[in-house]
Amino acid sequence: MRHIGSRSAFLAALLLVLSTFVPGPVLAGAGPTVIATISLGPDENATAFALAVNKRTNKTYVTPGAETLSCESHIVSVIDNTTNTLLPPITGGLNPFGIAVNERTNKIYVANVGGCDDRPSNIVSVIDGATDTITTSIALDGSGLAFVAVNPKTNKIYVAVNGGCCASGTTVAVIDGATDAVLSYITVDPDPFIVAADPSTNLVYVTHAGVDKITVIDGSTDTVQTTFSIGSEARGIDFHPSGKFVYVAARSTNRMVVVDARSHAVVQSVPVGLRPHGLLFDPDNGRIYVTNRGRCDDTPGTVSVIDSETLSLVATVQVGTCPRFLDRSRETGLIYVPNASTSRSVSVIQDK
Repeated sequence: MRHIGSRSAFLAALLLVLSTFVPGPVLAGAGPTVIATISLGPDENATAFALAVNKRTNKTYVTPGAETLSCESHIVSVIDNTTNTLLPPITGGLNPFGIAVNERTNKIYVANVGGCDDRPSNIVSVIDGATDTITTSIALDGSGLAFVAVNPKTNKIYVAVNGGCCASGTTVAVIDGATDAVLSYITVDPDPFIVAADPSTNLVYVTHAGVDKITVIDGSTDTVQTTFSIGSEARGIDFHPSGKFVYVAARSTNRMVVVDARSHAVVQSVPVGLRPHGLLFDPDNGRIYVTNRGRCDDTPGTVSVIDSETLSLVATVQVGTCPRFLDRSRETGLIYVPNASTSRSVSVIQDK
């Protein structure tokens, strides 16, 4: 055991650990339950907007988006999922926004949206998952980078070039996951926002901020296949592993919609909470998790839990304020929910 030089130093170290990990009850067979709340620390620029779990290293990477009070964040927070404690943060581009892990290469891709004034960003930061250091910065044409997705079937990375606060973007950049070289730009309708890749169909879905439209890209040719509507501005997207269904958070109507992956027609919808944003399908239990961000005030947000077979709401879990874009650990089955606004934390949900 490493010697700690003084009693005061030991107590300070202990308090730091306790401040970052707030345990919750673990109830066997109780359904979805928050078992931990991880504070992102005293720095207000380290808040929680989107996150990605690295299955290879059992770490979670958390971006602040543009949620910080100063709108001047360069911090990607890192969580050790084994202990639910913070590791040293990674300092990178201006206002890290979308984030995704490439498991084939153990690299994490961070799209930096830029500032809230006339300082747009066109940089994708690439983090080495083995060292948690930024090894590459990829400069893209355009600015205001939004979300990023990895297509494991083709080892390509897709980045929505949104334009941010300063312009209106109309492209999705395609990056080679092996070399980190930019392969091409796909022209789409204005303001691409969220990108999600379905490896079972090799299709890439792109939402557009402020409008009821989703673009579908053929991952084999990187060309637009079609567009469709769901009756609402769309947010988070995930997929049934069979490739039959696409699940979408319908922000404007407070619903989760089910889309037929072949016809792209809405076949069912389920009421959820206020302003749904993140969405996750768990292939182990067949449940869909939808974060409801609410008004992003001091009122706690919620996660709606839906049975994908019956399309019925089975639980509503209270988390922190303004929950956004969540992810899941494949090894443990735990679900990590980023809470922005006043919470600035990550809730850990167990559903067994």
